[in-house]
Amino acid sequence: MTSGRAGAGAGDARYVIAVAAPVGGGKSTLVRRLAERLADATAIHFDHYERITEQPIEKISLWMQHGADLDEFEIPRLADDLQALKRGSSVLDPLTRAEIPARKYILFETQFGRQHAATGRHIDFLIWVDTPLDVALARKVRQFAGELDGRDAGANRAFASWLRAYLDNYLAVVGGLLRIQRETVGANADLVIDGERDPDALLRQAEQEILQRFK
Repeated sequence: MTSGRAGAGAGDARYVIAVAAPVGGGKSTLVRRLAERLADATAIHFDHYERITEQPIEKISLWMQHGADLDEFEIPRLADDLQALKRGSSVLDPLTRAEIPARKYILFETQFGRQHAATGRHIDFLIWVDTPLDVALARKVRQFAGELDGRDAGANRAFASWLRAYLDNYLAVVGGLLRIQRETVGANADLVIDGERDPDALLRQAEQEILQRFK
């Protein structure tokens, strides 16, 4: 449900700029920095809507074995909220309950790109951050390790156990999902950028392409 309030310049065109990457690939950072750099931008995050990661890993594995059809997953409200933003109405983030205002550039952080029909049909421009999976995983584990600072020994032991389970699931299922993502989502991107490049260079490249296409 939208808030019913139109954004500034409600009659102007709005564009959904989607950013996709593997887990740890840098999409969150790029979306955040683009939102800061572009003069009239807002951000909406797939992760704040999805419930897929709450599924048992065994169910995800079976889904992969049966063809990994992304349209089998329903992401409540997300398609409606993307449509509302494009029409000029603000929406509420279901996780933070913060208002997402309608702006010219709607930065959409997503895993599925255009491969998920219900949400993908709203995408005007898709950026794929092409980060090697080993690099992306190393970045994610480094992030997790940084969260250990200041914890007591008991909390660290619990976290180590959780991390082992995370890596077991990565080896068994998640790595395969990410390869499918690259072959489908990445292959259908409008712009592919090298996720190993300097973050400032990535930002400049993405910003330049957006401004050239959607003035």
